[in-house]
Amino acid sequence: MATTATTAIWKSVEVAEIAANVKHALAMGPFGSRITKDNFIPFGVPVIRGTNIAGDRFSHDDLVYISEEKADELRASNAYPDDLVFTHRGTLGQVGLIPRGQFSRYVVSQSQMKLTCDESKVLPAFLYYYFRSEFGQHELLSHAGGSGVPAISSPLTTLKSAQVRFPPLPIQRKIAAILSAYDDLIENNTRRIALLEDLARTLYREWFVHFRFPGHAAYEMTDSPFGPIPSGWQMATYADLLDLTLGGDWGSGDPTAEDTRPVTVIRGTDFDDIRLGNHSRAPVRFISERSLKARTLRPGDLIVENSVNANSRTIGKSLLITSGILRRLGGDVICASFCKLFRPKEPQMGPLMHLHLKYLHDEGRMAFYQNVATNGIGNFQATRFVQSEYLALPNDKSLRALAMSTFSDLTSSNLADTCDTLRRTRDLLLPKLISGELDVEHIAIEIGD
Repeated sequence: MATTATTAIWKSVEVAEIAANVKHALAMGPFGSRITKDNFIPFGVPVIRGTNIAGDRFSHDDLVYISEEKADELRASNAYPDDLVFTHRGTLGQVGLIPRGQFSRYVVSQSQMKLTCDESKVLPAFLYYYFRSEFGQHELLSHAGGSGVPAISSPLTTLKSAQVRFPPLPIQRKIAAILSAYDDLIENNTRRIALLEDLARTLYREWFVHFRFPGHAAYEMTDSPFGPIPSGWQMATYADLLDLTLGGDWGSGDPTAEDTRPVTVIRGTDFDDIRLGNHSRAPVRFISERSLKARTLRPGDLIVENSVNANSRTIGKSLLITSGILRRLGGDVICASFCKLFRPKEPQMGPLMHLHLKYLHDEGRMAFYQNVATNGIGNFQATRFVQSEYLALPNDKSLRALAMSTFSDLTSSNLADTCDTLRRTRDLLLPKLISGELDVEHIAIEIGD
């Protein structure tokens, strides 16, 4: 660790020494099957899973709930606002800080462990950023292993003995304030992206489903095999509009005699992160020159999730590739083998075709194109889809140009670029602040709550 430049004294102790003097300050989630789907209810005490601590901030999306009585039964695994939560099995390295103001208590899942820290010694926010830094990650992951699902061996012992180095509380507050300011900005921009996406979906339904587009009163409705459509409009299949439909590639983890070209591979699980300007988990793999030539992504391309666990979700989730996404990822980019590449004949049509895919997915209609195998994997019937799924389009060139321009603006937001820049800056500052390499002792910083 770098030598600190500050005159303040930094301490180095084990986590056990900074845990609060309360029962179950250091605890794991319930063992075995003490929480099952049969215990879930519409609302109650939320259960924290890996998905809730996977991003920049703790997420209340996709929470599941158990009863107060069940939470009382699992009291040793209860967690509270300002507690830290760590994943010890599955996606290792995940750390979350439970926010204030949402729920009075939670229960951590069997793949998590939690820490209540002594706030007279260390601030929860500082400790959260410490364990997100390379120093804290090393302390946690140095005991990782497992031939199947990755896991930390003796997780609670590992956490208790993990070394933490920290300065006096006033400096901790400054460091946490600087880093949380970046996360606040990222969170605000993420909300704005979500608002734009909601607007795009709503506007698409108005214009292309309900046919309340600009100037619609001047159009008569005419019968078609698909129901009434405006006069001067046509129904085009995806096959009519696509230049290419191709499966992705997974290649090799290391270069081989054939797989020599490094590429960033977008998987279905990366879609949400990438559209929000976060590409940190998209892996770099190696594929052949021939595969690269056929599959390199371009602006306007669509990636459609092709194979999923049908018990958890339906196929057909999509991602629109923009110039901003390719710029942020850098180098050559392809989609994974569990995805389909749709390349429109006109790249400008990409946003409309993407929004139609989202409309079908939101309405649950992609299930019509899903074939579930005996092993529970749902597969996308892409050929059937492109041949039988129609998109309503105006023949009027000016109206079509207006639609393509409007939806391009709504789906190619610069906010994701801003999020990417903020993340990169925060991640550069994080190790320097947490190690004391950057001295903030004498810097005047406005500290919030």
